[in-house]
Amino acid sequence: MAKLQSAKKRIKYANKSVFLSAGTPNYIGKEVKGESLIKLVTYNTKELAVYNNIEINDLNNIPNLDYVNWIEVSGVHQIDIISKIEKKFHLHPLLIEDILNTTQKPKIEYFEKENHLFFVLKVPRIIEDTFEIENEHIALILGNGYVISFQELDTNNVFDFIIKRLNRENSKTRRHKADYLFYSLIDLVVDNYFLVLSKLEEKLSDLEDQILFNAKPEHQNQLFFLKREITFMKKTILPLKDIINQIIRDPFELISNEVKVYIRDIMDHVVENLETIETFKDDIENLLVNYHSQLSNKMNAVMKTLTVFTAIFMPLTFIVGIYGMNFDNMPELRNTNGYFYTLIGMALLAAFLWIYFKWKKYL
Repeated sequence: MAKLQSAKKRIKYANKSVFLSAGTPNYIGKEVKGESLIKLVTYNTKELAVYNNIEINDLNNIPNLDYVNWIEVSGVHQIDIISKIEKKFHLHPLLIEDILNTTQKPKIEYFEKENHLFFVLKVPRIIEDTFEIENEHIALILGNGYVISFQELDTNNVFDFIIKRLNRENSKTRRHKADYLFYSLIDLVVDNYFLVLSKLEEKLSDLEDQILFNAKPEHQNQLFFLKREITFMKKTILPLKDIINQIIRDPFELISNEVKVYIRDIMDHVVENLETIETFKDDIENLLVNYHSQLSNKMNAVMKTLTVFTAIFMPLTFIVGIYGMNFDNMPELRNTNGYFYTLIGMALLAAFLWIYFKWKKYL
C-alpha cells in the first residue's frame, strides 16, 4: 500500500461566476487537455448499439421512445459542446451552470417545464502516491426516454461497468426504461464509496498494528491525515442521504414506483457508508489515545530507569562528597589503602542497590 505523505492542500478553484448573470455558461475546474467526447448508447430488450466519438448532429433522432438512449459526455471543460447539448435537449441554463462547475456540491433538482430531473454527485478516488481522496464531478439528467451523463475527462471511465452489464444476456438494465438506467448510474457511483472506504479501513488496520507494537511520532501525523480525508469523504456522502430521500418521497413522474424500490437500496448503502465513516472516526480517536498511551508508557519507562540510576549514584556521590572535604583531621585519608577500600565499598554499595532494584522489579 502506498505510504501516507504530507499531501498538498486541495486545489481551490476561483469562483469565476461571481458577478455574472445567473445561468451564464462558465467552466470552473482544473485545466484539462483534450476534447470532450460524446458516446451514444441506445438499446431495448432486443438490440444494443454503442456509438463512440459522435457529434451533436448525430443525436437528431433522440429521444426515440422505442429505445432507451444514453448520451455519455466525458469532459465538461468545453463550453461550446455543453451549450450545443443545452440547445438540443432544451436544458435549463441554471442546469448547464451546475454541470460546468466541478466544485458544485451534490444536489437534485426537477425542472418541471423542461421535464428534466437533474442530479449532481461526486465519485471519490484515492491517489495512490499520497493516499489523498479526490472527487470527480458527475452530473446526470433524466428525461423522457433518455439519460445524459456528464463526467470530467479522466483515464478511468466511471460508467464502463454499465456497458458491460448491457452486453450481458438477459440484462436487467435492458429490460427496464431510462429511469432504471438513471438508478444504475447512481448505484455505481455509491459502490465506488465502498471501494474507497475499504482502502481506508485497510490503512487504519495497518496503523493500528504499528501503533500497538511500536508507536512512532509519524503515526500521529498519519492519523491526522486520515481523519482529514475521512471528514472530506463524509462531506461528499452526507448530502446524498437527503437527496435520495427526496427521490423516494417526491412523486417524480420520470421515476416509476418499481425503480424507487431499487433506489431505497441505494439509501441503505449510503446510510451504511455514513455509519462506516463514523466508526472510522471513532477508531482514529481510539488510535490517537493508544498512541499517546504508548508514548507515555515509553516516557515512564525512561524516567523510571533514570530514577533508578540516580538512586544508585546518589549515595556514591555522597561518599565522594564527604571525602572531598579538605579537613585535616580525617583519619581515613592517612590510611595507605584507604583509596582502594573506598572504591571497593562504593562498588559493593552500587552492586547491592542494583540487585535490590532488580529484585523489586524496578529495572
